[in-house]
Amino acid sequence: MNTIEYIKEHHSKDSIITKDIVLAKFCTAENNYKHSSVISSNLLNIVYRGTKILHTIDGDIKIKAGEAFFITKGEYIMSEVIGDEDYECLLVFFDHHLTQKLISELPFKLKFNKYTDTKNLFKFEVDSFFQNTADTLKLYLEDKPKFSDELISLKLKELILLILGSKSKDNFISFCQNLTLDKSDLKSFMESNFEKDLSIDEFAKLSGRSLSGFKSEFKSIFNETPMQWILKKRVEKGKFLIHELGYDVGTAALSVGFKTHAHFSRVYKKQFNTNLSLKDK
Repeated sequence: MNTIEYIKEHHSKDSIITKDIVLAKFCTAENNYKHSSVISSNLLNIVYRGTKILHTIDGDIKIKAGEAFFITKGEYIMSEVIGDEDYECLLVFFDHHLTQKLISELPFKLKFNKYTDTKNLFKFEVDSFFQNTADTLKLYLEDKPKFSDELISLKLKELILLILGSKSKDNFISFCQNLTLDKSDLKSFMESNFEKDLSIDEFAKLSGRSLSGFKSEFKSIFNETPMQWILKKRVEKGKFLIHELGYDVGTAALSVGFKTHAHFSRVYKKQFNTNLSLKDK
């Protein structure tokens, strides 16, 4: 489910929803609570109580109280609360335009490497300064003050500055490269569209490039051909859908852009050096 739509439907009383930002509190006392979602905007998640496992295509990531993470728009995850303690977190969703605005207003310019392969999730420990600012955001949810969008934007900028002033600075600067990508950027464009049933020529045209220019730039970014990368991304997401979200193989194959179950199975075997199990089929 789209995460913001889920919040609007189930947690609107614990949320502030504006044009550019959604601020929400999430709590559960349910042991082994599981939820799958598509991250529809850039997200900052601050954990107050409990422990959660994020199942992603890059592996499992444990997040516990006193930690937080940013994750970029468009990611798909399955989260699982573990242990006996109640789980509570603060969620801040912010759109691409606000992200660019906040980054552009920093007192120094971030130097990005155009072709750096960075992760789409950034986990870090919360220090006392960061925690105090996060606590102010929690108070906003209780009182819902006027000019909430402007106030939350300022607090989000403050949180970003606090990270840039911490020992996590270098890793966060690298992560910000993915956080600020837009559709005119080829990496962002392909991450958002690799599941679509398009030819390489159509991908090139939609990205605003000639076929030769598309292939050349693609190779310089991903260090492999477009079709190699597309098939790898599709089968990785297909594997995630099958093993983490319980999709059958046929549904997963169609969901990630394969036309047939057989083609997906062949690529799966080649990439992971194993056949799909009988129970998956």
